[in-house]
Amino acid sequence: MANDRLSPVLLKSLKEFIAVKESEARGRERIQVEFSDSDDYNLPNIKAFHGKWIFSPSEPLRVPLNDACTKNEIYCIAVTGKDNVVVHTWTTEIETKGEDAGNQYTWGGRFLVFSSFEEAARNDKLNHAIREAIRKRGVPVEELDI
Repeated sequence: MANDRLSPVLLKSLKEFIAVKESEARGRERIQVEFSDSDDYNLPNIKAFHGKWIFSPSEPLRVPLNDACTKNEIYCIAVTGKDNVVVHTWTTEIETKGEDAGNQYTWGGRFLVFSSFEEAARNDKLNHAIREAIRKRGVPVEELDI
């Protein structure tokens, strides 16, 4: 199967194994995200990476979009093994009237990757969520020599 070139296959596997072990040693885990990609005609998509959740799918950041809190923007934010910032976001709405009352609808799934929190914060739609993630993670102290 390797066409008598087993060495490159083994080297690639060894590099991947080392990267996973280094990531785990830094408190990272393998994260897999399944979503309907609104940037790609709502096709089903799965992304996986090594990282650590700040706001996880089980405890996301919810931002109400109306006074009744029936419509929310949901944010899951993680830091990757390479210190990139991942934002998985979508919108939910709970029907409050009629025979569909209580049903929850979901749309607008997006999976975004940024090189830093600063880059992510430049996106006006994400700015609030990124600021909350920085606060939850811990604001770094800038030591001044003044």
